[in-house]
Amino acid sequence: MSKLLDLLDLLRKGSAVTDPKLWKDRAALTLALTALILTGCRAAKGFGYEIPISETDAASIAAGVAVLVGLFSTYATSDKVGLLPAKPVPPDGWPDLVRADPEPRATDNAVEQHERAYPRDTGGGG
Repeated sequence: MSKLLDLLDLLRKGSAVTDPKLWKDRAALTLALTALILTGCRAAKGFGYEIPISETDAASIAAGVAVLVGLFSTYATSDKVGLLPAKPVPPDGWPDLVRADPEPRATDNAVEQHERAYPRDTGGGG
């Protein structure tokens, strides 16, 4: 199950395989083999060999494989595009939250607690 989730993560914007050149080469090879198999089916029928798949079915399978490989190659080898939105990244380096108002001391009365929590503005402006 984790491999399937990893595969889906490759299709996210901001994710990419570690070696895009290798994957693009594999995609090109797969597309070339798909075309070769389709051409082989047509040539075999031309020479009178009966293949248990029609030319239309072979073309449909070849087109489906070409589309899947092309889409995977596009989305999995680039971190700029994706079928799924990018995963949210938690911010790094944020300071710890500190209370703005200090804890009241046991010896403070209500006035002292209020004055410490809300200091007076002595700037003199108005």
